[in-house]
Amino acid sequence: MAEQPCKICKQIRYFILVAVPLLLLIGLRPDIVVPAIPVEFLFTNFILFAFLAVLAFRIYTDYFKKK
Repeated sequence: MAEQPCKICKQIRYFILVAVPLLLLIGLRPDIVVPAIPVEFLFTNFILFAFLAVLAFRIYTDYFKKK
């Protein structure tokens, strides 16, 4: 019986399973317009949401959770 592949090998295989078809689609369809994503806006909103989530969790655990 063959050994199970290591965790890194699995991650590499999953990456290749996603990357190869994506590269083929991009290579075969050069007329596709890549949408402009406002990365700074998304990152700022993510940081704000994460801060508020951690703050709410800390307030809940410190003040409202039964001890």
